Amino acid sequence: MPNTKLFFRHFFIFYIKVALIHTLTYFIFGLLFSNIFDYSTIYSYNVVNSFLRNFDSPLILLGPFLQPIRSIFIAIALYPIRNTIATKLGFLKLWIILVFIGIIATPAAAPSSLEGIIYTQLPIEYHLISLPELLLQTLTFSILLWAFELLPHKDKDFSNRLFLLKIIFSLIFALFGMFLIAVSSLIIINFLEIDYMNIKLDKETISYLTAILILTIIVSYGFANKVAKKKIWLLLIIPLIFIIYLALPYFYNYFFNTAYNTKIALIPYASSSVLMSFIYYILFALFYGRIVKNKNVENTNKAISYIDNNDKGLEIKNIESNDKTNEDINNTSLDNENKENSNSN
Repeated sequence: MPNTKLFFRHFFIFYIKVALIHTLTYFIFGLLFSNIFDYSTIYSYNVVNSFLRNFDSPLILLGPFLQPIRSIFIAIALYPIRNTIATKLGFLKLWIILVFIGIIATPAAAPSSLEGIIYTQLPIEYHLISLPELLLQTLTFSILLWAFELLPHKDKDFSNRLFLLKIIFSLIFALFGMFLIAVSSLIIINFLEIDYMNIKLDKETISYLTAILILTIIVSYGFANKVAKKKIWLLLIIPLIFIIYLALPYFYNYFFNTAYNTKIALIPYASSSVLMSFIYYILFALFYGRIVKNKNVENTNKAISYIDNNDKGLEIKNIESNDKTNEDINNTSLDNENKENSNSN
C-alpha cells in the first residue's frame, strides 16, 4: 500500500480517538460543572452576558454537535507528537501542553487565560470558576488518549478495511440506541400523560443524549474484534449496554429531577437495553464476526498458497539442481574415462 494511503489511515484512526475522547469529556464535564456552578445564572451577569451568548441560545445548544469538527484541528496539532504521547508519563506531557498553551497562555483573550484577565472586563471570579472544568476535562482527555495510544497495534491493522466496517456498524448501532431512547421517552410521556409543551430540549439534555451516543460508539467499536472472535466477550458488553441505556438515563433523570423522573421509566429503559444487547449480538457477533472469519480464512488460504508455491519452487529448484549434479557427475566420469583411454594409448 502506498505510504500516503497508510498515512491517512493512521491519521483517520487517530482523529477518531481524539474526536470520541474530546467530545465525551466535553459533554460530561460541561454537564457536570454547568449544574454544580449554575452556569445559566453566571451567563446572565451583565458583563458576562455582553461577552457570551445567552445560555438558551440555539448556537449554545448546537455547540456539542460541533465538537467533532473542532476535534479535527486538535488531531492535526497532536498527530506529530503522538509517539511522545505513547510514552511513560506521556499523559502528563500532553496535559502540560494543553494547560499552558491551550488555557493559560492562549493568544486569545479567553476566559481563565492571562490575556483574558488583562484585556477583558470579566470579573476575576469568572476566570477562576471556569478553571476546574478546563483542568479536569483536559486532564481526563490526556489520560484517555495516552491509554489508547499505548494499546499495541500492527501496521496491517491499518492496511485493511475492517476498521471502516467497525465504524459503520458502530454508527448503525448508536442510531438504533437513539431511536430506542426516543421511543422510551414517548412511552413515558404518554403513560404519565405529560404535556408535550412542558418537555424542552435544553443544553443538558442534548449533552446527556450525545454522551450516550459517544459511549455507545466507543463500546461497540472498542470490543468489536473481541466479540467477533469470541462470543464470551458478550458477558462484558451486555452489562455495559445496561449501564448506558438503563442506569445512566434513570440516574440522570433522578439527579436532575426531569419530567421522566419515575420508576415506571425503568420498564422502557430495561426493554431498550435488552433490544440493544440483541442488536449488538446480530451486528457484531454474527454479521461482523462472519466477515472477520471469512477474512481470516482468505488470509490463511493466501498463506497456504504462498507456502505451496514456495515449496513447488524449491522442489523444481531441487530437481534442476539434482539434474545438474547428475550431469556434472556424468561429465566428470566421461572426462576421467577419456583420460584413462588417452593414457592407455
